Amino acid sequence: MSSMFSKSIVSGCAIFSMLFGSGNVVFPLILGKIYADNWLLALVGWLVAAVAIPMLGYYGAMLFDGDNKKYLAPLGKHLTFAVIFLIMMMVGPLGVGARIVNVAFGGIHNVAPQISLPLFSGIYTLLTVILAYNPGKVIQIIGVIFTPLKFGGVAAIVLGALYFGGSFEHTGETTNMAALMNGFNMGYQTMDLTAALFAAGGVYCYIKNVLPESERENKKSIVKLAKGACIIGGLLLAIAYLGLLLIGVQYSDQLVDTPSEEIFSRIAELAMGLSASWFVSIVIAVSCLATATFLCSAFTDYIHQDILKGKFKRTPILITVGLTIFSMSLLGFGQICQILGMILEKIYPILMVFIGCRIFYYYAVINKRK
Repeated sequence: MSSMFSKSIVSGCAIFSMLFGSGNVVFPLILGKIYADNWLLALVGWLVAAVAIPMLGYYGAMLFDGDNKKYLAPLGKHLTFAVIFLIMMMVGPLGVGARIVNVAFGGIHNVAPQISLPLFSGIYTLLTVILAYNPGKVIQIIGVIFTPLKFGGVAAIVLGALYFGGSFEHTGETTNMAALMNGFNMGYQTMDLTAALFAAGGVYCYIKNVLPESERENKKSIVKLAKGACIIGGLLLAIAYLGLLLIGVQYSDQLVDTPSEEIFSRIAELAMGLSASWFVSIVIAVSCLATATFLCSAFTDYIHQDILKGKFKRTPILITVGLTIFSMSLLGFGQICQILGMILEKIYPILMVFIGCRIFYYYAVINKRK
């Protein structure tokens, strides 16, 4: 195995780990449940929106050194600011940050239905704010311990559910085009493409660091490694999504009345009993806590440093962000997804065209200058 290929695998696994959050576990299950009759076409639409396009987004951003301001430069200073602000709001307290609380609640509520959303959300958000006050060591510990558990737990449940699951034979009236288009529409709700605009910088630095010191300023080496990492990360995501969608299909008849955020925990219970459901629910809830803490801290720092220029103390801003996450989480998983979907429906096609143009510009203009 060549040194560059092994580094591509490591970097691709890093991209997979960053993207494969708890929300990404839920959506393919929902897709399989809804489009059991035409799951293959639904999968194609999903993979285009949730894998291929985000990988192009990350790759395009890394062509511009993972710098979102450089990446968005053609939009101008004011529009760039507006785009970054909108994305930060969506991945922060008004969107993904609140949705994560619902994902964590869904699993726990399936095994402990007496716990209400306001009570769970209040405790969970308070804990998130406490951890976000000084997230460094706590996030590292949670990530090291619970991220492998989450991936291992997801893999075990998927394999177990496929083994014990039912037939793939379903009859229904879903048209092929509806399955394809709705697979695509649901795929972009992962928001991995928008995440590329602010997360690619971290991936770019990671890729540079795994290169030999003599190669770290060689753009061709960085781009080559970035391309391999995106391909491998995309393949890993595709495999994971395929498994999740298939168990959604297999158990679709038994998930009719199951809320979206509770599906994975419910499948674990159906396949391997209540103990498996408890395991999955707790691991995902704690794993979500790491992501929620990161997003809460990152958004607080964005407001504190980029918007308010350090004129106010960080703590009141952090508390305000926490209260916003709590309030939004009370809307529920479905309502939050609906709000995000309306926004993404407008900006996603524009972002796709923009990314295509930026990649073309890099190879047609910038790369030829070198």
